[in-house]
Amino acid sequence: MRTSPKLSSPFLTFLHKWILPAFFLLSWPVWVGGVLRGSPSEWEGVMLMLWSVACTAVLIWSWPIKLVTVEGDYFVMSNYFTSHHVPIAHLASITESHSVHPPTIILHFEPSSPFGKRVRIIPPQVSFAPEGPDEVAAFLRSVVNDRERL
Repeated sequence: MRTSPKLSSPFLTFLHKWILPAFFLLSWPVWVGGVLRGSPSEWEGVMLMLWSVACTAVLIWSWPIKLVTVEGDYFVMSNYFTSHHVPIAHLASITESHSVHPPTIILHFEPSSPFGKRVRIIPPQVSFAPEGPDEVAAFLRSVVNDRERL
């Protein structure tokens, strides 16, 4: 049985998986309505294009985010509709990204998990939990190193 830090922040995961994309998508019709109403200025057309690109980028970024916990020798992954148990031994590598806020960790699986080869998690931030992204990354690196030794 493994002892692990809390891998995903439930609050930040829900916020970035559902709330942020919903905000972008629900406000997109406002920009379209502004352009379609009367004679749109050049500024409104540019803003509509930028907002459309932003919506697409947010959707692409948020799609692989999952809520991940550890139970015994399994990751329990959830997209809030379904959850799956994936053996910890299937974790092949991790990639940390500190260039975005909040920092994320991408889990690479071999063989593929039910959610694909890559799953993005948002670790708890120091202000929300004692475990921070560094402790989560260290735990996940130890899991990968254990797999490589076998």
